[in-house]
Parts: sequence; C-alpha cells; structure tokens
Amino acid sequence: MSAPIEFRITEEKGRRYAMIPLERFTELMDRAGAADALTLPHEVAARHLAEDVSLLRAWREYLNLTQADLAAQMGVSQAQIAQWERPGARPRHATYKKLAAALGLHVTQLTLEDRR
Repeated sequence: MSAPIEFRITEEKGRRYAMIPLERFTELMDRAGAADALTLPHEVAARHLAEDVSLLRAWREYLNLTQADLAAQMGVSQAQIAQWERPGARPRHATYKKLAAALGLHVTQLTLEDRR
C-alpha cells in the first residue's frame, strides 16, 4: 500500500490549492513519466499566481526575452505577443505550440492556466 501524502490546503484569490512537498511531487511526476512537461520554475509559478501574470509572460521574462525578441523569432509583431500575454487571453492551441517551440518549452508548460 502507498504511504499517505503529506499536504496542505491553501487559498489564493478565491481558488483552493493542495500543496505537497516538492520532493513528493517530483517523485509522483517521475513515476507518471511527465516531469518535464509539467515542471514550472518557482519564479514562473510565483509571478503567475501572486502577480496574476500570464504563464507566457512569466516564461518569456524568466528566459530574459523581450516581446520584440520573441516576436522576431516567431515572425509576428510585438503587438501580437502583447495581445497573447494579456491576462485572460486564450490563444489557439496551435499558437501555444508555436510559442512553446520558440521558447524551448513543452506546450503544457504554457497551457496549464487554460485548465482552470
């Protein structure tokens, strides 16, 4: 039988979260075979949750890219990147795939917020 999982329930901005120790989360993700696809650096997660910044913007800034840098890499305008980074923006999945490729990420690292 599996050992019980130590956890804590928190609430932020009206949403409830179950928090588990990072080591246990990593172990569970490794066992599931999807650790790289779902891992977010603390800095990215913190900006997204505490400052209500989109995952796209949090990742871009974490990777030290400007909107202009990302736009040039993708062949779109800086204004288009800004539009995709707006809180509440919901680009198409195909767009997320292109953004993830440009940033060197797995698409789920950008689309976790769409599962709320």
